[in-house]
Amino acid sequence: MIIFNFIGIGMVAIGFGVAFGIGSLLGLTAEGPLMMIAGPLLLVLDLGYRAKKQPPNWFHPRSGGHLFWLPVWIWGLIWSALGLVYVLRGGST
Repeated sequence: MIIFNFIGIGMVAIGFGVAFGIGSLLGLTAEGPLMMIAGPLLLVLDLGYRAKKQPPNWFHPRSGGHLFWLPVWIWGLIWSALGLVYVLRGGST
């Protein structure tokens, strides 16, 4: 049983790679701010990729990236929310 696809792995690698690069430039190394940067990037990457498919399917694994049976854009929402919670709880050092 396959729980991910390579498009999803690539999107996550790009999203968190860019987030780490931006975080390093801004001096933000905690996981909260990095998740708040990577989450929206993943959302845009996956929804943009899925929008180019005809007809667009927002949930099917073959229409875009997926990890652990969830589309990458949903992971983007989850990581954005978790990052916000971490920052609001003071874990943004």
